[in-house]
Amino acid sequence: MQEQPQDPYSQNQFDPYSQAPQNPQIQTNRFGNYPPRFPQDIEEEEKRACKRGMRWRIFLAVLLTATITFLLTAGIAFALYGDAIRELGGNRLGFLDDEVADDAFTMRFPSEDGVAEALSKLDEAYDLIYENYIDELSHAELIEIMTQGLVDNVESPYTFYLSPEDNQASQDAMSGEYSGIGAIVMMDDAGYFVVNDVVMDSPAEEAGVAIDDRIIAVDGESTLDINDVSQLANMIRGEDGTEVSITFFRPSENREIVQNITRRRITNASLTYEMLEDGIAYIRLTEFSAHAAENFETAVLDLLDQGAQHIVIDLRSNGGGYAYQCIDMLDVLLPPQTVATVEGRSEGEDYTEEWKTDEPALVPEDMTYVVLLNRYSASASELFAGVLRDLDKAVLVGEKSYGKGVGTLTWSLSDNSAIQVTTFEYFLPGGESIDGIGLVPDEEIALDEAVANKPVNQLSREEDTQLAKAIEILEARVK
Repeated sequence: MQEQPQDPYSQNQFDPYSQAPQNPQIQTNRFGNYPPRFPQDIEEEEKRACKRGMRWRIFLAVLLTATITFLLTAGIAFALYGDAIRELGGNRLGFLDDEVADDAFTMRFPSEDGVAEALSKLDEAYDLIYENYIDELSHAELIEIMTQGLVDNVESPYTFYLSPEDNQASQDAMSGEYSGIGAIVMMDDAGYFVVNDVVMDSPAEEAGVAIDDRIIAVDGESTLDINDVSQLANMIRGEDGTEVSITFFRPSENREIVQNITRRRITNASLTYEMLEDGIAYIRLTEFSAHAAENFETAVLDLLDQGAQHIVIDLRSNGGGYAYQCIDMLDVLLPPQTVATVEGRSEGEDYTEEWKTDEPALVPEDMTYVVLLNRYSASASELFAGVLRDLDKAVLVGEKSYGKGVGTLTWSLSDNSAIQVTTFEYFLPGGESIDGIGLVPDEEIALDEAVANKPVNQLSREEDTQLAKAIEILEARVK
């Protein structure tokens, strides 16, 4: 399943386009999600990103994604400082003033206000769980629980722990191909896994899976106790030709639907384009994945050759992607200028930096855009649309966007698990942060209720009133 955020929705979509983490020293960044990528060579893409002049922080890892993961574990969280773990041998934990044997491990913390009391409380809690919990847990198991709890219990819903299996699922998704059913899924505020897009010509499309369908069971196993989309992806994906039984709840019909769907290889083209009519072109982007900017540039240049004067850019149900791809795409359309300000924290220090376009625009100065958004448009989509709006280059049409104005870095850990950490917030050219707010379109238009649950790629021209408004706006500008 394109198994891996929208109005109240959050979480990794089934293709948790949280980029695959690399090694413990290299952060990978993620704006948002979605995978299908064009089969170009990564090395060539990296060279192109450097050519575009992307700064190292953006290039290495800034991924703005609507990926929100709910708490996976109610473990005990505490801050790791100083010398980290000092190995003294053995397998016992020593806290604070405990008398620790020579064959024990200890952890050291700075002597700050509250640390002694917090560690004393942790020591009490640890012993109570170790000695009284119904199932006997080893010290290693308890340390793993504390590790997960540390990551999952900070305030940001975009900071979370990935098990080795879930981390691998995320990396598989970033490859752009996988064996599944081709449904894009996220978790909403109520904890339900909700379909927000369906890959064209996929098993999910053939089975009639609809937008807003909730996945409540897989092969008879309830999803109510699962708190991470990557876990759900592991349940749904499988070998080509095998069958998976999925129980959906369809709110629009107030009923459950059980579908037996045969898995197959899924490859989703993230960018499509065409001329709509004289002078007006259309580009749809489903994610800001690797090669998105390269493919966007190719599309724009081709459309210019076909006579495009203005462009509709469809970012509906686009949950985000790589920051550097987003900035590179803006570089195609804009002259050199600052397009966003970033405030974050790295290696214990606060920082502020500007993201800029560096090269001359590849389009005429008078070219303008209409950007289509819906409640599933998030993160990098919002950055892209908000920049063009603030610079008076675009009109926004559709529904209020999701509202994710922060970005994350992902680190792989020694056992191939990973943690994703919220590290920065971005601000649009007008100084606005859209985090928790979203973008309100200049023209707010909802699809008719009869077609609201159709994937964007299944809407006819007559049904797509949002696209119709975009064309109407641009028709007045065509010379």
